[in-house]
Amino acid sequence: MIRRAFTNRPVLCSCVALALLALIAWPVYAHCGKCAASAKDMVAAMDAGKMTLAKAIEKAEAHCKGKAVAAYCKLESANLEMEVACVVGDKLMEVELDKTGAVTGSTEIKTLPGHEEPAKGH
Repeated sequence: MIRRAFTNRPVLCSCVALALLALIAWPVYAHCGKCAASAKDMVAAMDAGKMTLAKAIEKAEAHCKGKAVAAYCKLESANLEMEVACVVGDKLMEVELDKTGAVTGSTEIKTLPGHEEPAKGH
């Protein structure tokens, strides 16, 4: 019976397609289960650099001479990056900091993180 299933082309194609979908979906599903673990890793990296998100906001505001409106952390290749969005005059700036609070970059952005498409009329 098993041999017959493997000689039946539609069944074989279905099994291969199902296996490919599982391989593609697994990393996406696996990431969803690691959100709390990723946050713990971020806290550990901040502790190692004697840094907090509040200090990152203070340093970003001082660097760009603006007011923070959003801040977030992310791990890139096991390196912690903190990004703070600040309003400076009529511009929205994103200040990037490392785990020690050193400013690594600053760029103008058009939208706040998480708001990739501006609302109509903006």
